[in-house]
Amino acid sequence: MEYLVAISIGPVQSLIEAGRRSQDLWCGSWLLSEVSRAVALSLHEAQNKCLVFPSPDVDLQPQDPDSSDPEAVIEANIANVIRAVIHADNPEQVRRIVDDAKHAAKARLDAIINQVRENKLKGFSVDWPRFEQQKHDILETYAAWVKLEPHKYGDASKRLGKLLAARKQTKDFSPIQDTQSGLFKSTLDGANNTLTNKVRSNKEQRQQLGLSEREELDILGLIKRKAGHFEQFTPFSRVVAEPWLQSLSSEQLDKLKKCYQPLVDEVKLATRVTGNEDKYEDFPFDGEYLFPSRIEQEKGLDKDLDKAKETKKALLNCLSTIGNESGSPVPYGVLLKADGDRMGELLSEAQETKHSRAISKALHQFATKVRSVVREHGGHAIYTGGDDVLAFLPLNTALVCAKELADLFKQSMKALAKPLGAECPTLSVGLAVGHFVQPMRQLRHRAIQAEKLAKGNGLEKPRNALAIQLGIRSGHEIAWRCRWDDKATISTLNQFVAGFSNGLLPTRIMQDVLAMSQNLKWTQDKDKVDEETGAGIRLSEMERMLTRASFAHQYSKEQLEKTDPEDKRPKDEKLTFKKQVDLLKQQLREQAQAQSLDELANMLRIARWLSARTTADLGKEDMS
Repeated sequence: MEYLVAISIGPVQSLIEAGRRSQDLWCGSWLLSEVSRAVALSLHEAQNKCLVFPSPDVDLQPQDPDSSDPEAVIEANIANVIRAVIHADNPEQVRRIVDDAKHAAKARLDAIINQVRENKLKGFSVDWPRFEQQKHDILETYAAWVKLEPHKYGDASKRLGKLLAARKQTKDFSPIQDTQSGLFKSTLDGANNTLTNKVRSNKEQRQQLGLSEREELDILGLIKRKAGHFEQFTPFSRVVAEPWLQSLSSEQLDKLKKCYQPLVDEVKLATRVTGNEDKYEDFPFDGEYLFPSRIEQEKGLDKDLDKAKETKKALLNCLSTIGNESGSPVPYGVLLKADGDRMGELLSEAQETKHSRAISKALHQFATKVRSVVREHGGHAIYTGGDDVLAFLPLNTALVCAKELADLFKQSMKALAKPLGAECPTLSVGLAVGHFVQPMRQLRHRAIQAEKLAKGNGLEKPRNALAIQLGIRSGHEIAWRCRWDDKATISTLNQFVAGFSNGLLPTRIMQDVLAMSQNLKWTQDKDKVDEETGAGIRLSEMERMLTRASFAHQYSKEQLEKTDPEDKRPKDEKLTFKKQVDLLKQQLREQAQAQSLDELANMLRIARWLSARTTADLGKEDMS
């Protein structure tokens, strides 16, 4: 007799979403993947070839958090819902196999915690009795199974999904172990008492845990800060600085490395970066102190130590010299969050186990390719579990990377959907733009909002879309959405990005369009102006604005007749700068008719941010 089994592992909130630093997000993702890996391995060992999700091609052996392999800790490719087909004589036998898998999950998490405690937390002023109590309150595992009748896999799959959802709604509510009162809660999620209250008076230990003065950690927070080699986790600040670093000469980079290295080796404030297959070996350090404002705020560089003061002075001088020559890096980057569309529909059309396994294999292949795609664009993938993607990206490559991932996903699913008679799944992508010093929870929340906007539930044309949410530190939030199949608008956004990057679009264009929008709001009142007349008025005002605007003002007539040297298209397809300006004007006219002027202003503002390499590219925007 066969049973279709599903096991869900969590909670995602405390394991992944709760975090204030890049490493919290990295390590939380890896922890969830590693626990899910243990569940899959237990089922596989109980019955060989029983797995449906993850793909049988996935390496199920546990990863060592202290391995010297730079990729060992961050290969989080196991999603948190495991599915298998189990052969059993009765439901009780299924229950035993499932319970063994749950125990394997708990054992794997305990092993990681114990390893971190013995190797990384020895000597820390932690309340160890309460540390042991909190170990039992971390993991939540839920399971459901249904009998699998011959040739009825599709029906069983749908029923299993409903049963698992119902099971997750009926929580066990086991009594919490740590009941001590009068303590601060963990800053990361507020669920558990702090374990670091006694660390507060030990500056060295607080520094090793990356604790700010008012920050407290529970057991998961401690594990996130100490598991694995810190060098493997690429800080967001390093990804943010990548476009600027790539623009520097080898001589400038050498000078910068010599000034930055003492922060790592002697002052012990900065860290090395060796993960992501040595993508950042040209400057293998975090990027936090490439921003003068961070150097000025860092108290560790104001110690009564000659070396610390010398390091601070030398680095500031170096950054000032390079800044005069090449500008200063933009302190904003992107957190990409993507999710597959209509995957539930595709899975529900699977009428046999082999169909689900084929989908699982395709998802694994996609997830594996995601890492290299993100890496090629200067970023680092944090989590790639099936159709779920979470990644850090620089500003200037995020748009191109998002489109490449969407195309890759659709291509991966196309061959599977057609034989099943299902609509081909697509990928909705959210890009959250934020400052690198923002708490990671805020940036992640913005990414969740961007992904929801891309999904567009309730809209006339939901899913298969890109959404960008820009959060400026001064408080402004701008959101913009476009479907991937609206190729004209996506192409226009890319052209606007290139226009700002090449200095062809005037920076005032955003303010001009926004002002025009405010002045012409009355044209949207259908009681006063019909739609055709209102569109004509807006187009006329756009023409007046285009006549006044100074496009490519820094170019001479001779330069306007030249082409972009970085244009990789064939010679006969390259456009002169003058033709590019004419095309940009035409696209502004078309977009003014295709969307509201408010939306166009947002589109232009986002394009300008996505083109930025230095603070000068953003003018007087909030760069603090």
